[in-house]
Order: sequence, then structure tokens, then C-alpha cells
Amino acid sequence: MNIYHYTTLETFIRIWLSEELLLGEYKNMNDLYERQKFCGIDIGPNSGVSKEIRKQIGDPIDFIFKQIAKFRQISFCNDFKDGTKGCLSSMMWGQYAKNEKGVCIEFDKEKLLERKNGYIPGDVNYDVNIPFITISSSCFAKEPDKEIRTAIIDNKDIVFFSKHKHWEYENEFRIVSDSKSSISIKKAISCVYVQNPYSTDTKLLKKLIKNKVPIRYIDLVTDGDYVSLCIKNLE
Repeated sequence: MNIYHYTTLETFIRIWLSEELLLGEYKNMNDLYERQKFCGIDIGPNSGVSKEIRKQIGDPIDFIFKQIAKFRQISFCNDFKDGTKGCLSSMMWGQYAKNEKGVCIEFDKEKLLERKNGYIPGDVNYDVNIPFITISSSCFAKEPDKEIRTAIIDNKDIVFFSKHKHWEYENEFRIVSDSKSSISIKKAISCVYVQNPYSTDTKLLKKLIKNKVPIRYIDLVTDGDYVSLCIKNLE
């Protein structure tokens, strides 16, 4: 199974040479709901956050946000359910790869996740209403750092793998970690896609890659009254 990462040429060169993908901070994400996560504390009938713990950690909600902020992530595009390859999303090309100025990197998902210790992978679920994150006040009883981290991971589907339906076209697969700042891509790239096979940028890519993985390009094909994207090999 393949997954795809759209990026600029400059970033691809760095990825290729370093053999690593950097994980980004959630506060820099382009989704309002993800940058400003909404959460609360389930106080319960006879519980709360003690004054002693508040002196130690400060405001409990701010503390939860700080723990969530320790997690970084990298995003990919899956193949689509109708059989369309993830590298054929015109919207993804325009939004993340600067159209003809960028590339789409195809990864072998299994090889990329061979070094999965320390990472949390998962498909993103798209819903009209983003779930509210609720953390039990019991997590603040003894060791808030450990307990809140456990609660965040237990609620990972809500915290990290839920997005508004507006973003459904991204068809996203995501890798999250609070202990790693990058993930190794050694031998995981299976293809690189470009839009213009004759550009100076494509010639630069060919010299950089040196036939270690194939370079293909995205072209338009007509079918009756309709036009769609297709994949072609470089000559």
C-alpha cells in the first residue's frame, strides 16, 4: 500500500539528502479546529484538581494544551476509495506542492512504518462536528505529566485523528509522536511525481535521484467530454 506526501522542490531535496521527514507542530497546522483544540476537564460529582496540584502545574487546561503541544505530526494522502491514486489530487498539488513548482513523494507505507517505535500512525476521520476533548480530573491526582499523556493517547482518535468534513478531500493518513522530531524514510520512497517533465526542476531531480527511484509525471487525458489526470513515465 502506498501513501503520498506533497511538498515543494526545496523541501524534497532536503528530505532526499537527509533521508528524514520532519514532524511539524500542531499549532502551525492550517485547520482552525486543530490549531485551537477545544477541551475540558470532567470534574465529576466529588472530585477536582487540588490546590497543591494547581500550584505545581498552573491552570489545568493550559497544562493539557502544553502536553498536547509535545506531540508533532506529519501528513500523507491515501489512495482514494474510488480507485484514484493519491498522487492525482489536483487540489493537493495546488495547496501543498505549489503546482508545477512542487513534487509528490510516493512512500511504501509498510517500509515507512518498519521503524514504528515511538510513533502513532492512523487514518484521519472526517466529521461535521469536531469532538470535544474531555480529560478526567482524576488524571491530576498524583502524576499529571504521565496521567495526562496516557489520557491523550487513550483519546488519540479525537485529539489527533479527527478533522472537520471540510478537509475530507485530503484523505489523510498521519503519523504522530511526542518523542521523535522526524521519521526515517530510508528505502521507503517508491516514486516521485512532477507536473512538468521538461522543466529545469525536473532535470535537477533526475540528477539528484540518479535512477534510484522512478520519476513520473502527471498529465491530462481526455475521455469524451471529460478531462482527468493520469500518470505517465518520463521518456
